[in-house]
Amino acid sequence: MLGSSGTWTFDGSSWTSFPVAQGPAERDGTAMAVLGNQVVQYGGSFGFGPNTISSQTWGFNGATWMQRSDGPGARNDHAMAALNGRVVVFGGYDGTKLLGDTETFDGANWVSFGLGPSARSSTAMAALGGRIVLFGGGGASGKLGDTWTFDGATWTQQNIPGPPARYGHAMATLNGEVVLFGGVPALGDTWTFNGASWTQRNISGPPGRAGHAMATLNGQVVLFGGYGGPNKNDTWAFDGTKWTQKNVVGPPAMSGHAMATLR
Repeated sequence: MLGSSGTWTFDGSSWTSFPVAQGPAERDGTAMAVLGNQVVQYGGSFGFGPNTISSQTWGFNGATWMQRSDGPGARNDHAMAALNGRVVVFGGYDGTKLLGDTETFDGANWVSFGLGPSARSSTAMAALGGRIVLFGGGGASGKLGDTWTFDGATWTQQNIPGPPARYGHAMATLNGEVVLFGGVPALGDTWTFNGASWTQRNISGPPGRAGHAMATLNGQVVLFGGYGGPNKNDTWAFDGTKWTQKNVVGPPAMSGHAMATLR
């Protein structure tokens, strides 16, 4: 995990602050995804305004951070997911405007694709069955509640009922479904998407929040942090049936961070 308190790792039972002599500076509004044997991190912001937003790309192999080719323009609050040996990036905010571009990174080079969903930030994506699923975000007219899929070449809008419109939510893939939790305004609902339809899971779980991060680890979705009222530094796990809070000492409270699983 990378955020406003640097790099942390979680093995399923405990958090460890990772000592990094050289690596990405602390930031928020960043995004991460796994590509091969490394976590790719791109973008994020160090403060407020266009001059504090980064276009840097970094790779982390579990021991060392290494800077890669800069990404396609500075941005924060974008979404990333991996598909077919590439990291896919969509949207975000560059300090002056919302973005609606699709970019891919193969570990060495960035390539731009055509437009798809409308420009937005604070959206979420996860891979499912050879496609990337995108839901919602903050658009020019406010909160969005649309579902899109990307097969590596084309975006397709899925005209199906789904969760209420939101931004600042998080998504991860578990047991052949996409799991979605939370979002503005401090929502605490859990939804799953099986590739054809969304289902609300009527279960108790973490308190409502936005700006949190989720990743899949050891057959569970791990959730950390976010905001909604006071910032949170709690850790939760979802096994596909229920949420369980992990009674572990973790990183300081943060939001706008990113998580990805590296095996």
